[in-house]
Amino acid sequence: MSARVLVVDDDHAFRFAMRKALTRLKFEVLEAASGEEALPHLRSEEPPEAALLDLRMKGMDGLEVLRRRGSSPTRIVVLTGHGSVEAAVEAMQLGAFSFLEKPVDADVLGPLLRQAVADGARERESGDDTPRLIGESLPMAEVRKFIQTVAPTDETVTAFGETGTGKEVVARTIHATSARADGPFVAMNAACVPGELFESELFGHKRGAFTGATADRLGLFREARGGTLFIDELGELPIDLQPKLLRALETRRIRPVGDSKEHDVDVRIIAATNRDLWDQVQEGRFREDLYFRLQVFPVRLPPLRERRDDILPLTRHLLHRVGAADLELDSGAQKALVAYDWPGNVRELLNVLRRAALFAEGNALDGSLIGRMIAASVFGHSGVTSERPGMKATTATDASPKSLAEVERAHIEQVLASLDGNITKAAVALGIDRRTLQRKLRSYGIDGG
Repeated sequence: MSARVLVVDDDHAFRFAMRKALTRLKFEVLEAASGEEALPHLRSEEPPEAALLDLRMKGMDGLEVLRRRGSSPTRIVVLTGHGSVEAAVEAMQLGAFSFLEKPVDADVLGPLLRQAVADGARERESGDDTPRLIGESLPMAEVRKFIQTVAPTDETVTAFGETGTGKEVVARTIHATSARADGPFVAMNAACVPGELFESELFGHKRGAFTGATADRLGLFREARGGTLFIDELGELPIDLQPKLLRALETRRIRPVGDSKEHDVDVRIIAATNRDLWDQVQEGRFREDLYFRLQVFPVRLPPLRERRDDILPLTRHLLHRVGAADLELDSGAQKALVAYDWPGNVRELLNVLRRAALFAEGNALDGSLIGRMIAASVFGHSGVTSERPGMKATTATDASPKSLAEVERAHIEQVLASLDGNITKAAVALGIDRRTLQRKLRSYGIDGG
């Protein structure tokens, strides 16, 4: 069965060209003419294995699609005709698999999409997509103790922490070790739901309740009955809906949109946020009564910089997840990993290891490679250095690359230099064929052999 690729672009001619090219490459092609059209594909029960996502679109742009796609496993390659390092960095921070500038070379795109599809398949087959709490540091011991205390209860729990600290992992662990473990675990990311659909999403609606309501909808509260409802990014919840959530928490009863009666709901709520909700209370964007209702069982998840003892165990777990369990870390790599502050936490660590595994020679990861991968916000910058491995990167010269074309050239030159000019090895490391690499080198005025 062919892997499915979703092409998201508001340019009909570009979608048509991509459909022809990807069909020749033996992919099944889906299309979306806007970000709004793309989200149902990405959030569906059977999402596509990969997607090509244009950054610049009318209405919802590509970055907003990345923010709202929720927990979709689709590997997303971001495309733009107006590339910039800043946009590329933000796309990668939001979880994009890779980043390419238009016009797109099919010789480059094919291998990249196959790599993206294989990466997702590896994760599913390994079973490592099931969240696990990794780490035995003192901060994590406190989190485990908290979970053991609250899991047997039916109380509402709120997890606070930076992006990438594992709030959903904690929610799933509480569910799995509770009396509700045999019931459903239903997750909602509040940042992914358009404001006008929040109430229907949570509480359901009756047929005809509003334009487009062509059938009854249970809503997430009733879909999760007997189990756990996890509401992520709680700080994004519209303030006019907050009193209804508070009432649902206190009475365990909800009223679907357009319904004349209330319904009992047997569900446990676990909420999470990376925002300071008290600040939002002070700014009038979060209700004080709901804030205190959520503070009964709060837990703060520590960032990686506060639990450095867990970084190496996490690294070994994530290397297995990306299909690189055979790679060994030398002492320099271990020092670089532990020294870095990881502002993106586990998500950033995963991306660095994914890139490092691609460029590793043999079965070893050394300090130099890890340092370069940390310093590379996207693709890799040949002019980037760091004062010590893993610390904040600074550019080596004032003439650092500004456009994606310059970044690509700098990256290719760096990879070639690290492989002593071996074009075959460089092509493999870059995920392109030798002919494509030679053509690019000639365009730079470099002898491609």
